[in-house]
Amino acid sequence: MSRFPIDGSRVVVTGAGSGIGRATALRFAGMGATVACVDIDGDAADRTAVACRDRRPTTPAASAWTCDVADAAAVAALADAIEDEGPVDVLVNNAGVGIAGPFLESAVEDWDWLMGINLDGVAYGSRAFGARMVDRGRGHVVNVASGAAYAMSRDMAAYCASKAAVVAFSRCLRADWAAAGVGVSAICPGVINTPIATRTRMVGPVAERQQRIADAFRFGHSPDLVARAIARAVARNDELVPVGLESAIAYRLLPVVPKPVQALATRASLARVFAGVRGGRA
Repeated sequence: MSRFPIDGSRVVVTGAGSGIGRATALRFAGMGATVACVDIDGDAADRTAVACRDRRPTTPAASAWTCDVADAAAVAALADAIEDEGPVDVLVNNAGVGIAGPFLESAVEDWDWLMGINLDGVAYGSRAFGARMVDRGRGHVVNVASGAAYAMSRDMAAYCASKAAVVAFSRCLRADWAAAGVGVSAICPGVINTPIATRTRMVGPVAERQQRIADAFRFGHSPDLVARAIARAVARNDELVPVGLESAIAYRLLPVVPKPVQALATRASLARVFAGVRGGRA
């Protein structure tokens, strides 16, 4: 597979308004890429684009785009508009949301909302931009999943399911597109200091501890740690990259530890642990 330099490439990042997406956009801009910053919050996308231009004034101009990645037609139109300005070399499907709490206390609408963004959004972006990459025989798609894809947790059924699906989807696309010269990587961050906890729909007893959970995430890894991993994955065509010690340990050890230990790990709700709840109902 032919690799390409980041300097001078064209990169699209979804969820670029904050957190991992913003850090990734800034990382690629600093490496000399032209970055299309995509977010459902247009003002946030604008701020990231401005920061990208400030990061490396000599780099080609960054741009801001407003799009709901859960809307297939909107994503297709986005791809048309961005590709009109030049071929996209790298797509980073980063936009994501969360749900935490007992599965039966969440609504069907909660499930549809989360899957629409976390899984469907990844598929829509991959289809809209990936088709052109395959036709050109060049490109790379990065899908931001989570350590929750393989470190299952009580109270996080929908979120874990969505991220496990993203990993499976990424591996399948990687096999499908390898012969065409298009790489696909799945990135699996651990606990990262981003605003996702404040934007997570929390149901049941977990909802009472949302602010404490959000506060705990501030002690997580820097989003730039993930951004660096994403840039390396593109350069090396990595298949799956755990980011953060906790994610790496879970990825390597959980498959080989005894089943009772796996069961205990699954029963330990990540949301409850961060909230300071050690068992029972909050």
